Amino acid sequence: REAMAMDPQQRMLLELTWEAFEDAGLRPSSVAGSHIGVFVGASALDYGNLRILDPSSGDAYAATGNTLSIISNRISYIYDLKGPSFTLDTACSSSLVALNAAIAAIEAGQVDTAVVAGANILASPFNFISFSNAQMLSRTGLCQAFSSSADGYVRAEGGVVLILQSAEAAARSGRTVRGVIAASGVNSDGRTTGISLPSGHAQGALLEQVYREAEIDLDRIAFVEAHGTGTTLGDP
Repeated sequence: REAMAMDPQQRMLLELTWEAFEDAGLRPSSVAGSHIGVFVGASALDYGNLRILDPSSGDAYAATGNTLSIISNRISYIYDLKGPSFTLDTACSSSLVALNAAIAAIEAGQVDTAVVAGANILASPFNFISFSNAQMLSRTGLCQAFSSSADGYVRAEGGVVLILQSAEAAARSGRTVRGVIAASGVNSDGRTTGISLPSGHAQGALLEQVYREAEIDLDRIAFVEAHGTGTTLGDP
């Protein structure tokens, strides 16, 4: 009964977390009780919003099954993880902002290991209709990035889980390091020509700040930024 009332995003991330622990060489039984943080990016409440239309479906598990806060806390609960655990909603950038929060927690010494996740499930037609009326969605149903034929974007769903560790913790455990995050940062575009529209100037300023503070050679960086709309307005 509890699983039936649970947002598919919760169920998907529970499975992906298991796979991520396996891939990192961590037995789920060995991490139980550990001070591991969980940082999740999510913004969709499609599944829960569908249930609101049917008051009789409001059983004992509906509330905990359909809130953004429990997406992260479900992972901490099932795997018995005792570090900070929260869900961040910044729309399209949610999982990247969650990644940045995990990096900050590791750098501050709050945790030495973190589960970082992102999820998006399209379970309701409501946002399709809203985004279509806002002329964000492709009328042809195709992603045509960097093409003069681009006429909007196509919505998609999926999930991801990464296991992050401090360099010291990774060295102690002797685990294989898959990759190293050189630097990370977050800002806001502030006031733009529309609340859903990007600012190349603000995003460029963040990149310069992150590269400068990390002492990364700008001449050796290749970077492409693309706004989700895939239109001449979004991607000038």
